[in-house]
Order: sequence, then structure tokens, then C-alpha cells
Amino acid sequence: MTLKILKNESIFIDLLPLEWQEGIQSIWKKNKEHALIYVLEQDDEICAGGIVFSALTPEMEVYKEEARYWFLKGYLYIGYVWVPEDKRNKSYGSLWLKNLLLMNPKQHYWLTTEEQQLRYFYEKEGFTYVKTMKYQDLEEELFVY
Repeated sequence: MTLKILKNESIFIDLLPLEWQEGIQSIWKKNKEHALIYVLEQDDEICAGGIVFSALTPEMEVYKEEARYWFLKGYLYIGYVWVPEDKRNKSYGSLWLKNLLLMNPKQHYWLTTEEQQLRYFYEKEGFTYVKTMKYQDLEEELFVY
């Protein structure tokens, strides 16, 4: 297993659900100087991936004060973590996260998720739940590492 920075973003974006692709392409174009795509590969096949941001992105606008706070503290944002359907339930998401954290052990990260069932996963991986942020009908849980 190898974790690497992907130079051609379309390889990762094309793996994502169709409803994510257009939005992420737009975000990537506007923020690629502040973001890196990390993928976990085995035999040249992507088993998991995600984007790590070092600056505010448009979708963070609803909780921009919170985002600014964590970025000012030196935290990087982990977003769009994805494991292809045929790779699920094989611990690739955990391996991706562990490898990312090992690349720079002194780096701190933050992330949000709309899926409350992921709370156990992130806590198991060493993240700490901070709070639930609410904006209109949207709720996101905030975690830090």
C-alpha cells in the first residue's frame, strides 16, 4: 500500500459519486493552490482517497468563522474522503487516514461530516468530536486530530 499525492485530479474525481463530481471540480479549480489529493494505491489501483485543504473553500462559507479558527491554529482540513464501492469494508478508509497522519505526525487536522454514523469511525481513528454545527436544515459534526 502506498499513499501518494495525485497530480491528475480527474483520476480521483472520476471515482466519486456523480452528485459530488461537478461540485468538487468547481471547488478544485478555485482552490487547487491550497489543496492536495492523497490516494492510497495497491497495484496502481486507488483503494481510497481524499482532499486536504489549507485554506477556506466555498462550501465552508456557512461555518467560515469556525473554519478560520482551525486554519489559524495551523490545522489542515480533510474533505471528500472516498473509498470506491468495491473496496469498502476492507479497512482502506482507515489505512488512508493512518497513512496521512503518519506522513507528518506533528500536523493537526480537522474535518466535518454530515453523516452521524461516521462519528465512531473518526473517533476510532483518533479524532475528537468537538461539536455539532447547525445551519438552517444542515447539521455537521466537527472533529479534530
